Amino acid sequence: MTRSLVTLVASAALYGFSIGASHSWLYATRNLLKFPLLILVTAAVCAVSYFVLARFLGAPLGFVSVQRLVLAVFRDTVVLLASLSPVVFWLACTMQRPVGRELHDYPLFQGLNVVAIAVSGCLAVRVQARRLLGERGLGAASRGPLLGSWMVVSLAVGGQTAWYLRPFFGATPLGAVAPPFCDGAKPDFRGARSFYEACWYLVVPPEGWR
Repeated sequence: MTRSLVTLVASAALYGFSIGASHSWLYATRNLLKFPLLILVTAAVCAVSYFVLARFLGAPLGFVSVQRLVLAVFRDTVVLLASLSPVVFWLACTMQRPVGRELHDYPLFQGLNVVAIAVSGCLAVRVQARRLLGERGLGAASRGPLLGSWMVVSLAVGGQTAWYLRPFFGATPLGAVAPPFCDGAKPDFRGARSFYEACWYLVVPPEGWR
């Protein structure tokens, strides 16, 4: 378990550094702490949520088994992300950065990383959970709802935790001198008040932003 935890933290730090480079070395070095923190907080919440959902849906899983599953899921997620770090770092260093209300390559860079995190997480849940549930003799009909609920919880918890711990990426609010370590519940520079609204603005920018 210790080895998995060390792998998780190191892989998360590597990926966090690569996405932070899209803004500055300050963001990159902060992300050495912030991205592992994001993963650990999300994993802690999901460890309880997975167990409650398993009980609710009638899956015969013990608390310790679920905790090991969660650690394996988030370890695999960040290992997958760490494997993308060289490409992400190159994109971060070569992207056209935001200037005023001209966001240039920032929405695309942020959107690609959000998709990468979501896909990596869903793949990790599917692989690890199918293995565990298969060992416990649960059929496909029973596994489907449980896997789906775990994926939804992971995405919802991870997304909103990332919102409170932001910024991770490369846009600075207009007029900001020293970016804060965490923005918490404050609206972002486009006025979004949640992770989900911010994702919508990546697809459909609000008036005045490009």
